[in-house]
Amino acid sequence: MSASLPKGWGNLEFGIFCTEHRRRAKSSDVPIFSVSKDYGLIAQSELFNRRIASADTSNYKTLRRGEYAYDPMLLWTGSIGCLWRSDEAMISPAYTTFGVNNKTVLPKFFDTLIKMPRMIERYRSISHGTNVRRKKAHFDDFAALVVAIPPLAEQRAIAEVLGAVEEAIAKTEALIGAISGALNLTLDWVLGTSKTAYAPVINLGDIIESTKYGTSAKCDDDSSGFPVLRIPNVLSGGIDQTDLKYANLPANEAAKFALRDGDLLAVRTNGNPEYVGRMALIGGLPKETLYASYIIRIRIDPKKALPEYVWLCSETYPLRDSLTSAATTSAGNFNINSDGLRSAKIPLPSLAEQRRIVDAAETLRIRRQQEITYLDQLRKTHTALAHELLSGRLRLPETIIARHRDKAGQAA
Repeated sequence: MSASLPKGWGNLEFGIFCTEHRRRAKSSDVPIFSVSKDYGLIAQSELFNRRIASADTSNYKTLRRGEYAYDPMLLWTGSIGCLWRSDEAMISPAYTTFGVNNKTVLPKFFDTLIKMPRMIERYRSISHGTNVRRKKAHFDDFAALVVAIPPLAEQRAIAEVLGAVEEAIAKTEALIGAISGALNLTLDWVLGTSKTAYAPVINLGDIIESTKYGTSAKCDDDSSGFPVLRIPNVLSGGIDQTDLKYANLPANEAAKFALRDGDLLAVRTNGNPEYVGRMALIGGLPKETLYASYIIRIRIDPKKALPEYVWLCSETYPLRDSLTSAATTSAGNFNINSDGLRSAKIPLPSLAEQRRIVDAAETLRIRRQQEITYLDQLRKTHTALAHELLSGRLRLPETIIARHRDKAGQAA
């Protein structure tokens, strides 16, 4: 393996530069962190919106900025991270904690390395146990993992390049959050109108042309039948056409459950009351697409309201609250019927005003989707770039690396 390494690189065991410690917390005033596979080290208050730690933290460990922790039972999922968000933190004694010798490996470089997909595969190889939730990774085995490490100057250069992409990712995430916040605030202000005299509030039934429950025909994976939308296909607020099931019905029977652009599909039953009445707007689906019995098809009278407007209202006050309140419970499930839908409350401005509201919301939605697409591209770029740079297959220009040779002991 060493023969294929770039000049100056070396194959090192983690144990050469990683040292386990079990330093106990001396103060209860520092924040309590947890380890997550998605977020690394993160404050419990941020991850869970509450404290889940025990009242007695005398046995807890302490971490300082730039130190690491992993969940020995879940390391194989990638549950490992570095403390960057606080100067000091307490952490459960169940976690494995360690520091890194930054004269050999920079924490910012190491932080990217330990999250690589190829490293997750190696964590699985050192996690042992008969139960999936009990596959424990001991630090001795972790320390024995061998990785290719470049010189410090190249580590700094790599960290700088990847950091620039990470900064772009963070800014794009913040922009998406801002657009989503603007959209929600706009809808709440414009549509939450039963609190104001902005528009009359009516029963949803006053603008419904018809409602119909879906087909109860048996569905399977035989794609020779009619595709059938089920609850998971409509819960996202739009139509998700993945994991479709199919029903074999006579054409005249299937026609009863046909969909057309502008139809609304509402979830009729679910274990979560917040999902009952959740709506999706139909547009651009194949004409033969049907819907299942746990869903209600709603057709809006086009002379009174825009389906797009009703769909926007379905997640805002007062319609969302009305739909939840109308749900009844039976055998652990919450249900809403046509009468419950029709009695739900919705503000109804003029058709012209509905169109202005829909157009404004659509502008924000399009911009948000553009940023989401860009964010996906950035994340893929970061993953691919990190994979190539950290393996040595892609080398940065010497002019970039040279700038970091006089920064001994400094993090990128």
